[in-house]
This record gives sequence, structure tokens and C-alpha cells, in this order.
Amino acid sequence: MEMTNTAVTNTPAVDTLTFSDNVITKIAGIAIREVDGVLALNGGFFDDLADKFRSRVDLTKGISAEVGDKQTAIDVDLVLEYGRDAQEIFTQICGRVRQRIEGMTGLSVVELNVHVSDVLTREAWRKQASDNEIARQKKLAAQATA
Repeated sequence: MEMTNTAVTNTPAVDTLTFSDNVITKIAGIAIREVDGVLALNGGFFDDLADKFRSRVDLTKGISAEVGDKQTAIDVDLVLEYGRDAQEIFTQICGRVRQRIEGMTGLSVVELNVHVSDVLTREAWRKQASDNEIARQKKLAAQATA
């Protein structure tokens, strides 16, 4: 009986972990909402239009991300509370977003751009949010009866 020697080669496995842009924007959105003095995150026209039909808060609104294999860049558009220190809030946002994204994903945040698109008092913001919610509920009710 003749024995055959078979060569066994071990090829290294290739394992990858990737994240969609939406995951990164959601992590950033949650982290930013933890910072006192940020009243809202603003989206563009289409985000505002979509909000009229949503039944829950979009955690990615006002945030965009470009995600690579090892790093990410994030842009944020927000409403700041009137009378608050914008530089301090910016510092808190940067620290919190970097900590959450790097801690959860291992991605390095290489760029974080924050644009303050509006400043409102907390009372004015609450009234605006309440008025928007009332209008949204009326539209939903009208659609349900149509």
C-alpha cells in the first residue's frame, strides 16, 4: 500500500469589520444629544420633509459621515441654545463623539465639522417643536381619514 503525502497549506483568514455611514451618524447623533446646550440637529430640505411623516425622532438628522476602513469624517448641522458658550459646547461635542465612535468602532475620527445653523432660546425652541408636532399630528390624522 502506497502512502500519498498531501501538502496542507494554511492560508490566513481575512476577517473584516465594516460600518455603514448610517451607523456612524447614529452614534454621533446620540453622543451629540447628550451635550447640554444643543437644542436640535438640523437636516436639509428632504430631512425636514421626511420628518412630517415620521412617527419617531431621526437620530441621524443633521449629520453626515464618510466612513473608510480605519477612519471617518463627520459633518454636523445644529441649533445652539441662546446664551451658551459655543466654544465649550463644540469642545464637548468633539470629545464625546470621538470617544463614542472610537470606543464602539475602533475608527479614528479624523475630521469633525460642526456648523451652527441657528440660535434659539430654550422656550422658543420648545414652542417651535410643539407647533411642529401639532402640525404633524394634524397631517397624520387627515391622512388616516382620507
